[in-house]
Amino acid sequence: MKRLLDWLDSRTGVKQLTHEALYEKIPGGARWRYVWGSALTFCLAVQFITGVFLWAAYSPSAQTAWESVYYIQYEMWGGWFLRGLHHYTAQLMIVLLVLHLMQVVIDGAYQAPREVNFWFGLGLLLLTLGLALTGYLLPWDQKGYWATKVATSIATVTPLVGDDIERLIVGGSDYGHLTLTRFFALHAGILPGLIVLLVVGHIALFRKHGIKAKEPLRKRDAAFWPDQVLMDAVASLAVLATVVFLTVYLHGAELSAPADPSEQYSAARPEWYFLFLFQFLKYFRGGTEVWGAIILPTLALLVMAAMPIIGNWRLGHRFNLGFLIALLIGAGWLTLRAKQKDAHNPMYQAAVA
Repeated sequence: MKRLLDWLDSRTGVKQLTHEALYEKIPGGARWRYVWGSALTFCLAVQFITGVFLWAAYSPSAQTAWESVYYIQYEMWGGWFLRGLHHYTAQLMIVLLVLHLMQVVIDGAYQAPREVNFWFGLGLLLLTLGLALTGYLLPWDQKGYWATKVATSIATVTPLVGDDIERLIVGGSDYGHLTLTRFFALHAGILPGLIVLLVVGHIALFRKHGIKAKEPLRKRDAAFWPDQVLMDAVASLAVLATVVFLTVYLHGAELSAPADPSEQYSAARPEWYFLFLFQFLKYFRGGTEVWGAIILPTLALLVMAAMPIIGNWRLGHRFNLGFLIALLIGAGWLTLRAKQKDAHNPMYQAAVA
């Protein structure tokens, strides 16, 4: 065995790579606040593993998609559990990404020389939301069909090219087989590939620049192994325990009736992570929808992307922190408002009953 490992090391340098990874110095030693990256990487691994197994049983066709998901959910051994893990890990991944973003902004870890890594992180958040949106349609059930239709219809308010963008997304004038295959290609191929590229770049830049530690450091620097490895492992186990609990408690992800384009679904809503935008658009009427759907969200993203530049100003870091907090509070309030309105909406309550 030793000869085999020595041969492998002489060809790949795996021992040096492992040593560099495990014995990299951490400013101030191991901390729980450094576990976000490992927890997110674990979520991504769960998504890829469960996604491959689901892919093996899924049929991406408007005629067979719902039936294949029904088979996974109710007939395939452990299928409901597998689908639940995939569903709830995606939800938790979005939460963890937002929390990680908050930590980065609070610590000022977006400032030089970490600007590019911050932009990679923003890109990963957007790609993860894209994965969630494209995956929601794949069961081809009433809830996913109409909720995705509501979300993608936002593109129509784009000046001049709105209808063309929607046709490009949908694959025609209305939802159908081409819509499903396009979303499946994005969900299972293009977006995961882009995420892998950004994750590799993110990790490479993280290793290049190291951790942005808060000053002053009260403890001496320590190696990544063993304390930080143990903390990362505990965080990953906590993630796994959370998604397993949600999966078992809720008995997997929901599967509603097969998609029926002729039957309007009164409970058509995007998932909770897009619900704030759904509610936000209600405040824009009479030709002003483009402000709520395109202009203001784009401006918010541009401000976030400019945080490394704004942070160099005298009060720039405080502005960045205040902007992010205001953005999250606003999104939370809009989400809560949407839930409250649905709770008092007879048509919505009848549809979900």
